[in-house]
Amino acid sequence: MTLNKQLFLVSLLLLSIPWSGCQYLQEIDASLRSGQEQTLRASTQVIVKALSQSPEALTLDTHKNASVDDIKVDDSNVDRIHEADAADSVFYCHPMNYQIDTDGYADGWPKIEWSVWSSTAAEHVSYRCAIHKNQLMLFFDVKNSEMVFNNPTRSLASNGDRVVLVTGNEKEYIFAAVAPGKVTGRYFKSPHITYRESSIEASLIDNVDRYQLEISMPLALVKGKLSFYIIDESASSSSRFGPYEYDTAVPELIYQPDRIRAFLSTYAQAGQRLSLLNPDGWLIASIGTAEPTSTSKSHWLLQKFYRGLLAGRYQGQPDYFDGVNFFGRNEFKRARKGQSSSLWYKDPLKDHHHVLANAEPIFLDGQVAAILIAEQSSEQTATLTDQAFGRLFSLSIIVMGGATLTLLAYASWLSWRIRKLSKATQNALDERGIISNYYPHSNANDEIGVLSRNYGELMKRIGDYTVYLQTLSRKLSHELRTPLAIIHSSLDNLESQQLDSQSRIYQQRAKEGALRLGKILTAMSEAKRVEEIIEHSELESVDVIFLVTELIAAYSDLYDGHTINFENNVGRSSLLVNAVPDLLVQMLDKLIENAVSFCPPAGVIVIAIDHRRTTLELTVNNDGPLLPKSMQNQLFDNMVSLREERESSATHLGLGLYIVSLIVNFHSGSIIAKNRDDNRGVIFSINLPIE
Repeated sequence: MTLNKQLFLVSLLLLSIPWSGCQYLQEIDASLRSGQEQTLRASTQVIVKALSQSPEALTLDTHKNASVDDIKVDDSNVDRIHEADAADSVFYCHPMNYQIDTDGYADGWPKIEWSVWSSTAAEHVSYRCAIHKNQLMLFFDVKNSEMVFNNPTRSLASNGDRVVLVTGNEKEYIFAAVAPGKVTGRYFKSPHITYRESSIEASLIDNVDRYQLEISMPLALVKGKLSFYIIDESASSSSRFGPYEYDTAVPELIYQPDRIRAFLSTYAQAGQRLSLLNPDGWLIASIGTAEPTSTSKSHWLLQKFYRGLLAGRYQGQPDYFDGVNFFGRNEFKRARKGQSSSLWYKDPLKDHHHVLANAEPIFLDGQVAAILIAEQSSEQTATLTDQAFGRLFSLSIIVMGGATLTLLAYASWLSWRIRKLSKATQNALDERGIISNYYPHSNANDEIGVLSRNYGELMKRIGDYTVYLQTLSRKLSHELRTPLAIIHSSLDNLESQQLDSQSRIYQQRAKEGALRLGKILTAMSEAKRVEEIIEHSELESVDVIFLVTELIAAYSDLYDGHTINFENNVGRSSLLVNAVPDLLVQMLDKLIENAVSFCPPAGVIVIAIDHRRTTLELTVNNDGPLLPKSMQNQLFDNMVSLREERESSATHLGLGLYIVSLIVNFHSGSIIAKNRDDNRGVIFSINLPIE
């Protein structure tokens, strides 16, 4: 980690200033939310007490909204039909603020949820219900493969496809269309006589596989109860399906009466929504909205940041969706059991917004008759702390910014001095391992200045020692050759003397040791000779493919115990590079010698040439042991060898691949060594620029 980053991390300790302030603000927010819960619970309990003392306010009494006697009855068009009993399903009617045109089309309806009844694929009906003032509106979408219209000349009891409404006034209203368009609603006056109900408007639209029926009728006609069934006529049979079954009670019609809404509106408060539900989860009345009434004057970015800080305290809250059925919510479930409950919700549509819901049961005669749910946004309290957070944030930014900039400036100055020292140390040694004679040092009196001067002295001593080591092999070679020549001549003279068998063995061993010592001296001076040749060599145009082809024949004769192949992947017979031919030959000699020394008997060695855009790739691939991972990056260093554990009488000082790297670097190329993909050998890859 750089010095700048370290001092930057140290400067982060200044965050303790705003952190402590944020902790304090979080405690204030928690206290405000707790107070919000208590206030909302208290206001809800006041409304619940008022509703408990007015039981009539909780009773729908839908048939009292209008008198059935006020509805005009048309006694014409008498017909016959069977009597019906009641059913068990529930109609829930959504409140609307406008009257829908009864034309049979669904485009005038708002986006309210469909109710579906289905027993089989053929017996399927979707329906919706709405109320505007005292007018009940129904829409049916009935699946029907073939529409059979009503024949006015025949009995209505078994004539055409029809929808039958079952109501609480012991009447069944029949809707059978003569043709698409307006439909007359009829009901039974006696078991075999039907009458037209002029207060009902209905229209039917026939589609390919279904028909749509839209009905508008006075709410008083149903007397608070409603169900239906469908008669599907065909040429050969008649079927009946729907939620209404004989010998069952007609279910209640659930909706939101205006008088209950008016009762709740007297207790409504700004920024608070009141919802009254029956124990089955049906919404009876809803007043107000949970949207906050006050807005924060702080910048929107500060508001977002502040609410983000508070969000961690309210993890795990369920999502809040406006308009979703209350029946599955936890506070409603507890209220059904007679328990008061408060619960926080997370608003997924608004970042960091939360909604508090408080549910209170309403008891009548010891039973839960209804449930009142009050909802309020967390913004009611969050806006109170926005301004305080804004001031704290501004002051913290000023203090932290000044301190951080000062530390960063100081760290940048120190970092610049250290980078300068690091760069000087890095440039002191070039790619060939030669240490520069110049190393800049600082005159500063601090620790970095002292370190710079110590590095300079160290580099000077290392340079002198390196020069000594580089010339040591040549000096030793020169100094040892004279006594080595004396040893050779003495052993040769001794060989001409009469010696016993034991002395002859010692004389031969001494001669072999002297010869081996001579090879060692030659190898020690070989790298230096290559460096001298490189200094005086000039590049010329060389056909690498021709050169390698000629050498392959010589290598095959020289190393007849191995198979040496050549692969030309260039696609042509010549490829020119700027190089020194003798050095290229010496480079290949060293690579082949290295490959042969590791390749097992009868193994395969492959020399390949390929063309890579502006470079030539020459590879030497041989079977044999793999390279140790720890040594792959050191193979081309001076005096490095992997033959220490191999049983060989040959002299190996680790100079062969070092000489190869010298030649490759002289030609501005690169060399790498890696194990083959099949893990059965090694590949040396050399890249040289093409002419």
